[in-house]
Amino acid sequence: MDQDCEIEALEPIMDALAAGKPVDASQADVARAVQLLVAHRREMAEINHQQVVSRLHAQMANAGRGSKKESQAVDCGGDKVVADGRGVYLDKDIVELWAAERSPAAKTKDSYRRVAEWLHERIGRKSVEQFTRKDILAFKDRLLADGQTPQNVNVKLGNLRTLLQWAVENDYAESNPAMGIVLKAPANKRMTYGLADLQSLFSSPVFTDGARPKQGRGEAAYWLPVLALFTGARMEELGQLRVGDIKEVSYPDADNEMRSCWGLHFVADTDDNGQVTRLKNAESERFVPLHPELERLGFLKYVEGLSDKKGRVFPELRAGAYGRQTAKWGEWYGRYVDSDTGITDKRITFHSFRHTFKDYCRLASIEEPLANRLMGHKTQGVAASYGLGYGLHNLVQAVLRYKVPGLGIPSPMRTGRHA
Repeated sequence: MDQDCEIEALEPIMDALAAGKPVDASQADVARAVQLLVAHRREMAEINHQQVVSRLHAQMANAGRGSKKESQAVDCGGDKVVADGRGVYLDKDIVELWAAERSPAAKTKDSYRRVAEWLHERIGRKSVEQFTRKDILAFKDRLLADGQTPQNVNVKLGNLRTLLQWAVENDYAESNPAMGIVLKAPANKRMTYGLADLQSLFSSPVFTDGARPKQGRGEAAYWLPVLALFTGARMEELGQLRVGDIKEVSYPDADNEMRSCWGLHFVADTDDNGQVTRLKNAESERFVPLHPELERLGFLKYVEGLSDKKGRVFPELRAGAYGRQTAKWGEWYGRYVDSDTGITDKRITFHSFRHTFKDYCRLASIEEPLANRLMGHKTQGVAASYGLGYGLHNLVQAVLRYKVPGLGIPSPMRTGRHA
């Protein structure tokens, strides 16, 4: 059967799946309908992407780069600024063109658009080529006057710098007035978990009493911190894992003898069930061998006991508005650490596990590039991109060397208790 006929035959099933309605069909037909539906959505996304780019470039051409001129008075803290409204605008034009080319996550695109809107609101509505360095410095001062922290100001300036640089590189502006403008923020380095912090965390109710708070989403409350400590992975990388991402693979050791190990496969794709996994960058795709401590604690038994073999490892997590599986869970974790662990330093967050992992890699004399590979860090420099990278044997040996001396973690308790 050719694909057109197949689509026609399976179209009722595809329509039902798209609408979230029950499907009365064989498992094979449903699986194939899911594949066709995913392929169709990808094709439509690509068409929409091209349409957005073509439409916006046409708008830019029609604008004539200044052929039409309007003046508009904008209130900037009591001062009336007359802004020139000609050409291409940062918020409604450059953000769309940049996003069409770079395909950022929806949350990222929204944050960049908000920065552009903030700039227009505080400085005046100017076309992108008319912004000056003085404008960006004034914007920085206005953000501080609005009560923004130095860290937030720098994030916004960084986003603005990216958009303006894209405008320069694509001939919509002559220069980037935000280049080099950075607010020197007071030292507030994200802290690692010290041994005492780890002992406090893993002596808290989730780990010692089997407590499973509702917002902790079942076994995610126990396993996400433990996995982070022994893999160095990001919170969302762990939260979006599917059962099929926990796998056993074979590899040759240093003596060319074949061995096997279990591990976590972090990959960006969409499976046959439409479950999406995303990664921060290309280097984040990796296989991380399972640490013996995770096996001792029963992680493989937990995964084996999951009823849906094609579902998520932590099925009780619920995606937020931007599709992140751990968005709400991360908020709960922050509250739990504050209220139930005795850890008082606000600089210690879930992301601190990555810093902690790096510190214990150094303690175990694991080479920096090898630790970076385990963590999915983006490589730096030309030399780092040469060759095929580390073999699985090297990764397994590094994981075996990784230790957290002085820490004992209780095995998960199946008390069925919920808070």
